[in-house]
Amino acid sequence: MRSNRLLYATSIGLILVSVGAERLPPGSLRAAPPAQGRGSDDVFADGDPIRIAIEISPAGIGMLARARPTTDSEAKIETEATIAEAGRTYTTVAVHLKGFSSFQPIGATPSLTLNFDKLVPKQTFHGLEKISLNNSLQDDTRLNEVFSREVFAAAGVPVPRATYALVTLNGRELGLYVLTEGFDKRFLERHFARSDGNLYEGGFLTDITQGLQLLNGKNPAEDPAVARLIRAADEPDPEIRFRALAAVLDVDRFLSMVAIETMLCHSDSYSMNRNNYRIYHDPATDRIVFMPHGMDRVLGMHRSELDLSLVPPRLGLIARALLSTAEGRRRYVERAGVLFNTVFQPDTLCRRAREIGGRIDAARGAGELCAKVSTRAADLAFQLADPVELRQVTPAPAFDPSGTARLPAWRLAPKPGQPPASASLENQAGQQVLHVNTPAAPLVASLRTRFALPAGRYQLSGQFVAFGSAQGSTPVGLSCVMVRIAPSRWDYDRRPWGRDVNYAFQVSSSVSPEEIELKCDVSTQASDVWIDPSSLTLARLGG
Repeated sequence: MRSNRLLYATSIGLILVSVGAERLPPGSLRAAPPAQGRGSDDVFADGDPIRIAIEISPAGIGMLARARPTTDSEAKIETEATIAEAGRTYTTVAVHLKGFSSFQPIGATPSLTLNFDKLVPKQTFHGLEKISLNNSLQDDTRLNEVFSREVFAAAGVPVPRATYALVTLNGRELGLYVLTEGFDKRFLERHFARSDGNLYEGGFLTDITQGLQLLNGKNPAEDPAVARLIRAADEPDPEIRFRALAAVLDVDRFLSMVAIETMLCHSDSYSMNRNNYRIYHDPATDRIVFMPHGMDRVLGMHRSELDLSLVPPRLGLIARALLSTAEGRRRYVERAGVLFNTVFQPDTLCRRAREIGGRIDAARGAGELCAKVSTRAADLAFQLADPVELRQVTPAPAFDPSGTARLPAWRLAPKPGQPPASASLENQAGQQVLHVNTPAAPLVASLRTRFALPAGRYQLSGQFVAFGSAQGSTPVGLSCVMVRIAPSRWDYDRRPWGRDVNYAFQVSSSVSPEEIELKCDVSTQASDVWIDPSSLTLARLGG
């Protein structure tokens, strides 16, 4: 049996974290060598990119020329290839084009999946049954996949390894690719005591309720454990829901995955976008384990920015169901705090980014990645400095009989580099206003409020205005951000709001309750500002 704990060396001593994955060397970001399939170690060790030559017959090229962008679960056109690497030749290898938004035709720089044992049983590539060659069309630095997978592994989340390869196709130089390990039985053997459970691939922008593709396992595709997980997530009582989820879900590893997805701003993930994930029904524990995938757009490259909340908008059913319970929310924030202090440390991460960049002459890209990591870490430190609000389940506004509600109280949410500020409620001309001040001008402050809404149509309206002194004086500029989930994808909507706020939107039943966050940045040359938060109202519309 594998250890389910990680030992980390930190400046305050040794921290033992239960994360449900294999042991890492203290202080190491890279994954430990696998207990089985040791032939793959040399492929994923630091060093120069390996060289892979692919030969496909003219007939096979013609077949692949008909391939089009497909989702993960759709059938793909497949042909045979011969692969040469390091003096060894692999024949009758199954190959297909992969990718949706990163898809490239066979005549360009296609991403490819190579399956070595599909047509020749037990044939492996350095002990690997399947590998993918990714063109990194959405990440020209080619650093994100390799770097991010190591961060997930350091947090105890099962994730395939990644490295680099220089690829040729029928003698044509395709250039540098990211080579990733496949989700196959060899991968399962590295991370789980048993590898005979059901492994599923989630579809493109679809949740576990919308059909899963069986990749491995002998059980029927309709797995009763998946059905139990869906029923648990649909339980309306939060306390009962948490207990039901904990009975079928590997909660520790799921919380670790969501925490790292959030820290890396991996918004094209399961938790935030119902995308790029696999699940495994581990027969040794009878629990479902989620695993991440597709990390080429992290740290501000997809929808989110680097000030993404540690408790982000959640489109994934299981993430939403778990983090909307008091116990799930508490455990998530605690896990995120531990992983921030033991894994997401900018000095360690930057050093590793530069090591990876050095392998592929990407010093500039490594420097940019390091700067993003440092900015993100500083923002996370601010958020974790006051975790009380993060731990609280987001409330729903109280609507009056007319269907109108005032927004919950606004809180200071300082950003890195902002001067100290304070906020308090005051009575001004018989009306409660929010007084924000700083010891010395100019005042720069950020405010935030959160609320959760059931399915329905809503409208934000009013005149959310800040004043330099009493009501009616010269307005102070505000820049407000609304972070919310749209019916199919989540939006990060940055817009200036002042007079005449008028924003109508709908909460889909598929994401209900939807957690919405409003952020407002205030900037003025004065040291004080007064805001009337009651002027912004939320109306529940009919239909």
